[in-house]
Amino acid sequence: MIFYGTITVLLLLSAGLVKKVESANIDIENHEFKKLQNRYLFAFYLAAFSDWLQGPYIYQLYHDYGYDEDMIAVLYIAGFASSSVFGSVVGYMADRFGRKLLCVLYGLLYAMCCLTKLSPDFYTLLIGRILGGISTSILFSAFEAWYVNEHVNFFNFPPEWLNSTYSKASFVSGFLAIIAGLVADALVTGLDLGSVAPFLAAIPFLLVSSLFILLVWKEHTNPPTKNDDEFLVFSSLKLMFYHDRILLLLGFIQSAFESVMYIFIFSWTPVLSSLKPPLGLVFAIFMIAYMMGSKFYKLFTSRRFRPEILLLVTCLFSLACFILITFALTSILFLNLQDVKIPVTICYFCFILYEVSIGMYFPVMGYLRSRVIDEKYRASVTNWFRFPMNLFTCLGLVISFGSHNNFENAQGFLYSRKFPLIFGTCSILLLAMTFVCAIFCKKYSQKMRFLEPNNPVVAIEELDTMVRLKGVVKKDSDSIESQLNREEKV
Repeated sequence: MIFYGTITVLLLLSAGLVKKVESANIDIENHEFKKLQNRYLFAFYLAAFSDWLQGPYIYQLYHDYGYDEDMIAVLYIAGFASSSVFGSVVGYMADRFGRKLLCVLYGLLYAMCCLTKLSPDFYTLLIGRILGGISTSILFSAFEAWYVNEHVNFFNFPPEWLNSTYSKASFVSGFLAIIAGLVADALVTGLDLGSVAPFLAAIPFLLVSSLFILLVWKEHTNPPTKNDDEFLVFSSLKLMFYHDRILLLLGFIQSAFESVMYIFIFSWTPVLSSLKPPLGLVFAIFMIAYMMGSKFYKLFTSRRFRPEILLLVTCLFSLACFILITFALTSILFLNLQDVKIPVTICYFCFILYEVSIGMYFPVMGYLRSRVIDEKYRASVTNWFRFPMNLFTCLGLVISFGSHNNFENAQGFLYSRKFPLIFGTCSILLLAMTFVCAIFCKKYSQKMRFLEPNNPVVAIEELDTMVRLKGVVKKDSDSIESQLNREEKV
């Protein structure tokens, strides 16, 4: 009953929030911006939907093939380790040879990953996880790097308009996750096609995404010269450690937040098991909360809240959620509770609030990355940000998997300190992240004041007018330049 009541309340709150955001938001009426945004989002939605489609049944597929939890843990760890090892190479290739090419390869590599799921052979599945790790690195770096370059450097749109794209991408991604979960469930249980069906269903979406990018996307980058040694694989690390320390701060925040997020993904199911939750419904509840977070971000940015402050608020909010979860789980151990439903219910509601913070985190982090990472190293630095996250997540998986305790009753919790330890460690990591975020806010504000000392806050409609005028001037200057070139030839 609690789950149906929760989703009803969240749907009502979401409807009110969407209405409030739309009334407060001023739509950007710029044709070229809309075209660029739609080109990016269509390909990203296809890529994200195919990724979401596979998520619910990865564990079930490995279990159906007869692997125990320890072997499944190895397969999961292989994916994150692959993303760590190959991520820096993927970033270098994207910055060196073009982000469009890597985005096309994303669909092809991930389709190959899906095909490996047809085989129950462990090493074939291991190869699939490696391909999946590489594909994930591309999805979370090259796509964003392509869009930011086109938006900021080629079209010269205001950076503030990035918030519109990121909040829309985050909101629709949450909606697609719900649809993907329903589709996957219909394929496996409704049509009884087996747990491999969602992976095969993802392949057409991946291929259409790659084809769309190949035919529709254009890339406008300045290729490096032969003597340009800045494009060495580790030059982005040199940039982070020696030239721009603010990147280290932002990288730590991203690594810490996303490490905790992935550990949460692998931990929430056993923690809530005593409530006997309908997993599909709980997943939908989490995604609605995630979508609400993206709408909160859009509402706050429309009211001129500074992005770095929103990031700090997100960090504080997630920290508060995990502290409450840690206390709730610890109380089961130290108070010798026989009925664990009350502390587990507290965890459940904290999980929902934490999903709201995740919905705010992704658009604000995407915007801040676009502002502080140098264009030449954008994909490389973004992947280096993910390197420690993958290592932390692998460590969390080593701790999380392999336990066969029963968590459906108090005794299961009493005989294991695993989850209080996991969430306590995550709380400490989030505390460190919040402290670093406070330092980042100060450094970022100073950097923006230095780079744009005479750039006051401008309303969205004024920005739109400015870009329209800039487009007219650019068009006129281009026509004059072409006329002069023709006269010179004559």
